[in-house]
Amino acid sequence: MQFGPALPESNYLNHAEDLALLLETLPHRLDLVDSALAWRPEHRRHVLATAAGHGDRVRLDRLATQLDRQAMAAQDAVREAVRAGKLDLLWPIAALAKTEIRPVIAEARDAIARSVPPEEPAIADEAHVALARFA
Repeated sequence: MQFGPALPESNYLNHAEDLALLLETLPHRLDLVDSALAWRPEHRRHVLATAAGHGDRVRLDRLATQLDRQAMAAQDAVREAVRAGKLDLLWPIAALAKTEIRPVIAEARDAIARSVPPEEPAIADEAHVALARFA
């Protein structure tokens, strides 16, 4: 199996995963507050336009919009918690990153995976594929 550069839509979702990780880590690492607040969604229209057919593109656009809104709401909550000195509120924000943001990222990854036709394994890789099924 050959690995190439990540697809642009994967980069977009990896960027979103970075925010989820930052939010989940904030209660333990207050030094990451500035990084979490500095996060901005990447331009996604062009990225998603290349990801799939029209139906999948509409779904991905909806998921990306949902993800961007959740991210901005989480950042607003972090900003307010820090401003008010209520750092204990970072715990429920971290929990929401896990229960609200990560599932949207997973759904978007699934939509992308379903829209990309699977590659045929090379004959030399067939033994590895068979072993991977049992792992």
